[in-house]
Amino acid sequence: MSTDKEPISPKLRFPEFDDDWKEIRFSTFLKPELREVPKPTESYLAIGVRSHGRGTFQKPDADPKAIAMDSLYRVHQNDLIVNITFAWEGAIALVSAEDHGGLVSHRFPTYRFDETTVTHEFFRYIIENKRFRWKLELISPGGAGRNRVLSKQEFLKLEHRFPKLSEQKKVSTFLGAVDVKLRQLGRKRGLLAAYKRGVMQHLFSQRIRFKREDGSKYPDWEEKKFSGVFSWVRTNNLSRQHLSNSNGTIQNIHYGDIHSKFKANFRQSKEDVPFITSTAPINGFSDEEFCRLGDVVIADASEDYADIGKAIEIVEVRDRSLVAGLHTHVARPKPGELAVGFSGYLLRSASVRKQIVRMAQGISVLGISKANLERLNFHLPHPDEQRKIADFLAALDRRIDGIDDQITQIGKFREGLLQQMFV
Repeated sequence: MSTDKEPISPKLRFPEFDDDWKEIRFSTFLKPELREVPKPTESYLAIGVRSHGRGTFQKPDADPKAIAMDSLYRVHQNDLIVNITFAWEGAIALVSAEDHGGLVSHRFPTYRFDETTVTHEFFRYIIENKRFRWKLELISPGGAGRNRVLSKQEFLKLEHRFPKLSEQKKVSTFLGAVDVKLRQLGRKRGLLAAYKRGVMQHLFSQRIRFKREDGSKYPDWEEKKFSGVFSWVRTNNLSRQHLSNSNGTIQNIHYGDIHSKFKANFRQSKEDVPFITSTAPINGFSDEEFCRLGDVVIADASEDYADIGKAIEIVEVRDRSLVAGLHTHVARPKPGELAVGFSGYLLRSASVRKQIVRMAQGISVLGISKANLERLNFHLPHPDEQRKIADFLAALDRRIDGIDDQITQIGKFREGLLQQMFV
C-alpha cells in the first residue's frame, strides 16, 4: 500500500535515531483474537466503535440483553477492534482498561499485538495518522455506508511505515506524557465545573449568603416575576444564510451559537460572532434594537431540553454593533433591578431552568414564548449582593477558561507533534 512519494522517516525525531522507517504488513504484528463467548446468564457491557474524528468506543443505546448472546465476544485491554463497516471513517480503537471484559459482535474483528514488532502504545497514535486513515479509506470498497465493508483479510494486508522498537517506545512515552497532561487538565476542569454547579445551587437556594463589608447581613431576597424585572426588545429573523464570518459592520447573535458556544457572561470582544451580510433583507436597526450592557439574549427554540430557553447576558459590548436574530428573545433589565453580570447566572440556575423546561412546548422542536417566560418566578438579592455573587461566579469562570486555554494550546501542540513525528 506504499507509494513512491511516501516519506521514509518523519520530519521531527529524537537525535539518537536516524534509521529509515520500514514498511510492515499488519499481519506481521496483529493476530486475530480467539474471543471467549460469555455465558447467557452473565451481565455484561456491550461496546462498539464508531468514528468521531478518531476511533473511539461508543456504548450502544439498545439494551444489551436484547442482543443475541451467540453473536457477541469478550474483549481484553489493549486489543485492537475494527469496525469493518465504518473502518473507512477511521472507526478502529484500542480497548481501554474500563472496557476490558466488554462484548462486541462478530462485525468487530479483534486483534492482539505482537509487541516485539509494533507496540499497542505506538499504534494508538498511528490510528490518528492522516496517511493511515487515507489507506483505510483506499482499501474499503464500495460507495458509502454498508457498501464499504472492509474484509478482515484486506485489513491484515495493509502496510504502514514503523520505526524500530526502541524509537516506538520513546515516541510513545513522550506523547503519552502529553496525553497525561491533557487528561489531568480535563479532570481538573471537570472538578472545577462541578464545584461551580454546586456553589450555584447553594447560592441561588440561599443556603450560602454573602455579607456586607462590615459583617452585617444583606436584606432578605425578594420574590419577583420575570415581567416585573425585564422588558422586551425587538429582534430580527435573519438566518445563517444572511450571516458571514468575514468582517462587517454589525454582528448578529444566532440562537444556535447560544446553544453551542457562548458563555453565560457574553463579552463581544471574546466571542466569535458572525456579521450581517450586505445583501441581507433588512433596512437597518433602531437604537433600541442594538444590544446593551445587561441585556439578556434567550434562545427560544431547541431540539432538546438542555438548550431550550438557554440565556446569555451581555456584559461587554461596543456601541451600536450587536443585535440578536432568529429564534431569540432579548430581555432588557429595568433600571435598578439587576447588577450587570448577575442575570446570566440567575437564568441558568437550577430553579429557573426547571421552570423553563416545564414551560417548553413542542415535539420534535421545542419552543418557549415571551408570555411563558414572563411567568418565571425567582428571588432577587439586594443589588450589592448580586454583584458579589456575579463576581464570585465570574472568577470561577475565568479559572475554567484558563484551563480551557491550556487544553487548547496543548492540544494544538500535540496535533503538531503527530503531524511531524509520523509518516
